[in-house]
Amino acid sequence: MRPYFKRHAATVAACTVAAMLLAPAAFAQSGHDHMHMGMDHGGAAAPAEVPPLKILMPGNGDIVGSRLAIVFETPADIGKMTMGHHMVGTHLHVEAGDTVLMPSQEQLVRLGANRYLFLFDLPAQAGTQVLRISWAGGNHKTIESSAQKVTVTVAPEGAASE
Repeated sequence: MRPYFKRHAATVAACTVAAMLLAPAAFAQSGHDHMHMGMDHGGAAAPAEVPPLKILMPGNGDIVGSRLAIVFETPADIGKMTMGHHMVGTHLHVEAGDTVLMPSQEQLVRLGANRYLFLFDLPAQAGTQVLRISWAGGNHKTIESSAQKVTVTVAPEGAASE
């Protein structure tokens, strides 16, 4: 880490967090209490069936760098099932540890038919991390039958990669 950033790491981290909180397309929360500011909790109920989700990468037990990402597959109409759609109904949740994110369609990189990449904005702490992806209803409660998760190890910064 460069000396300037080492001395100002707390300020840089605080500015980064503030920018994430102010970005209109990104909605995030810590913990699993599902409190969402400015959102209508009376949204559409979760449908009886939701499109399947499958995490393609990383794999369970993989050793990864501090920039976490998930590659997943779903036949869902992503434009209608992500934040930013005019109706807050069933939508995507992506989690790393205690941070729950509700990405917009613009935050997903389409990798081909039904495959998408989501890149987490902030670097992860070294150690074990659980990455999870699921659908949530308009009330922001996880639809457990859709949940997929993998456990990865984040390598310490500067560790040699394979």
